[in-house]
Amino acid sequence: MTYIKRFNINSLGDYINAIVEIRERQADNCGKIPFQWYRGHGDRRWELIPKIQRGFNGEDEALFRRERGYTNDFQARAKMFYHTAPPLNDFCGWLTLMQHYGLPTRLLDWSRSPLIALFFALSEPDTEHKDACIWVLNPGKLNASQKIEHDSQIGSKKYENVFIYSTAHKVIQTMIYSAFRRWSVSDKPDEITPEDKQFDYHYQSLLGKIAACYPTEFDTRVYNQQSAFTVHNSSKKLTDICDELTLQGVIVPKEVKIRLLYELELCGITESYVYPDLEHLAIELKRIFP
Repeated sequence: MTYIKRFNINSLGDYINAIVEIRERQADNCGKIPFQWYRGHGDRRWELIPKIQRGFNGEDEALFRRERGYTNDFQARAKMFYHTAPPLNDFCGWLTLMQHYGLPTRLLDWSRSPLIALFFALSEPDTEHKDACIWVLNPGKLNASQKIEHDSQIGSKKYENVFIYSTAHKVIQTMIYSAFRRWSVSDKPDEITPEDKQFDYHYQSLLGKIAACYPTEFDTRVYNQQSAFTVHNSSKKLTDICDELTLQGVIVPKEVKIRLLYELELCGITESYVYPDLEHLAIELKRIFP
């Protein structure tokens, strides 16, 4: 299936028109238009996978073991450098921190803004001579397709439970647990608690799933970037499990990258907005006043 399509993009207006076209195409039978998330790649050939999966080809448990090597060593050593680290068992907080500092994790970053995603694609180092790609995800359809929770039965009616969770929700916490620990119920019946059985059920049912969620951490960067995540409790790829109504890629030709970056700047999407700190303010000023 071809997920990436080429639109006629020569300006920021053309880009927005392409995004609107994709969004309206994804409307449901009642005409309700879904909200979407966006991710920018400086090179259209890059795979849509979290960093922990890059260069990996194997079974899920081997992938998780690789990830646990990163996460457990990071936890053990981070306190020397980061005195406000989360509690040891706050795995969601830890994984978000690891993602923020570039450690390979099962999280994939998205933005609720197509302009922010475009900025990331255009400003990626050493890709100025490559066609870029903006990925467009329907997070509601993704979570519905993954059957994250069972349907509810009320009388004779069945209701779908489709939500976009926060990372603090028990569903996402369970999906993140295998990045830090391997869960198994004791083989001694007298040692198994009701909580063990309940958690093991959810743990097993969520293996192999990918879910869309919002971060719980709040700072200016998260706010300005309109951040969101997909959590990949699996070695599968989004392009393995999504159809074109759930996932679509938009090619941005290399010839218009400089022009689009200029137009984004006119709209206030600059280094110091996307990364609100003194380092990126200095980068922005050096570019404006060479």
